[in-house]
Amino acid sequence: MILNLHGLNGSAHNTNYKLLLKLYSEDIIFSPQIDYVKTSPIKILDSLKAYRNINYVVGNSFGGFFAYILSNIYQIPCLLVNPCIPPERYIPFLVEDYEFVNELAFLMSEYADNVQSVYMILGMEDHVLSPAYTEQIIKAAKVWKVHGGHSLSGNELFYQVFHAGIKEIESTM
Repeated sequence: MILNLHGLNGSAHNTNYKLLLKLYSEDIIFSPQIDYVKTSPIKILDSLKAYRNINYVVGNSFGGFFAYILSNIYQIPCLLVNPCIPPERYIPFLVEDYEFVNELAFLMSEYADNVQSVYMILGMEDHVLSPAYTEQIIKAAKVWKVHGGHSLSGNELFYQVFHAGIKEIESTM
């Protein structure tokens, strides 16, 4: 089973989901719609823990933060696409009057130390999140750097790298 987590104000049927559908049947991909703005990050994490038998998790942007945390909790691989890490640095600037900054910082400090199988794709022209800063913070097993901004939708090189990342993860399982 694969868990796919979309980004802030994104869709459960995001680009990553569509790319996963090219590789797998829809019945093994869980891709919940999440309201990141109005829901406490701790409640989000608790609801995500309900998904059992996950082999790996894919996360885009803010969903990448939650994928990273779940990867640590369950010791499963994750593929992060332009992850919003650390979220307490970015989310207050992206969401006016965001009330859960302390929870983000808590989750980051509590669960971000021992993450093992992290694979990451960074758009090097991302002006929303700093790819250089993200790369310094996350100890990834492998990082792919692609041309493009925060949204890599429509980027053929990203599509190829995404598939390579999935194959890399599966080769370690």
